[in-house]
Amino acid sequence: MLAVVVAGCATGVERRVEAGLTDAGIPTRIASCMAEIWADDLSVGQIRGIARFADTVRGEGKGLTVNRLIDHVRDWNDPRALGVVTSSAALCAVR
Repeated sequence: MLAVVVAGCATGVERRVEAGLTDAGIPTRIASCMAEIWADDLSVGQIRGIARFADTVRGEGKGLTVNRLIDHVRDWNDPRALGVVTSSAALCAVR
């Protein structure tokens, strides 16, 4: 039963991440792919940090690019988050 609840939570996080990335300007195909990976590999805090950045970019009337996202996460000095974001970007670009 717990596995079903946890899977349901991950799916909800995945959908919110995908919508946030897409709304900020990341192409839907890439956003969907990245969200699937991030829901499993990033913490809630890391995802919230990315969401705040995406909201800021959107609020400035700019579009979020994958390169801009990677540069932002690089500034965190969080090797795990940078590894997940960078590797998911590369994987999802060729998928």
